[in-house]
Amino acid sequence: MGTTTGKHFHRKQWLSVQQAISHLSALAEEPLTSAHLADLAEEQLLDLYWYRPGQKLTFQDRFGIQELVEPLRLCTDNRSDWHAIVGILRHNPALPAYEQDTPLLEDAEGNRLRITFDYNQRPEPYSSRWYPSLAELVLKRSDLEQLEPRLFSPQETDSSLERQLLLDVIWQLEQLALNGKHHSVSWLAEQLANDSPSLDRNDCEQVLLAAERQHAQPRAH
Repeated sequence: MGTTTGKHFHRKQWLSVQQAISHLSALAEEPLTSAHLADLAEEQLLDLYWYRPGQKLTFQDRFGIQELVEPLRLCTDNRSDWHAIVGILRHNPALPAYEQDTPLLEDAEGNRLRITFDYNQRPEPYSSRWYPSLAELVLKRSDLEQLEPRLFSPQETDSSLERQLLLDVIWQLEQLALNGKHHSVSWLAEQLANDSPSLDRNDCEQVLLAAERQHAQPRAH
């Protein structure tokens, strides 16, 4: 852990919840909230860390007390604990399930630890101080950067599936528009282009023909 210093850890390596939200909102070009981070954490795609400077820690499997001088990863082993921690991102403060309950933490060496208090500083048995607050949850910048391609660059298989789905939908709409009226794809493309100046008639016709080809292809079972 090391000793306490004026600068507890290299802050460029870490993001507060609000910094992470602002960063992802800029990339997504739409406003996000901490609930979006909660969704990622709930699926265990994103690690969460607890940083409360000066907090005392005890090892789970050996004697010794340390001081929290850098963020420690919150473990997902206990489902109810993790559910409560994720809930903090949804602005639901967590309370201990039983007296002095506290989530399990893991340091860089794989040691498991829990927070502890001196007797005269111990919070009430079911105080929220046994759990992190929203301000005490932090994220590792590198974790978020590794997740960005998955969030903002769909995988090739996903893109392929999305394209097939879109073409299926377009074909169904095409059938609704042409059903019983004996019009052609060319006529429908012209109507679409006339109704929306941003659409090119030839492009519309190419998409409609692609939808027909997609529908005509044998489907895997």
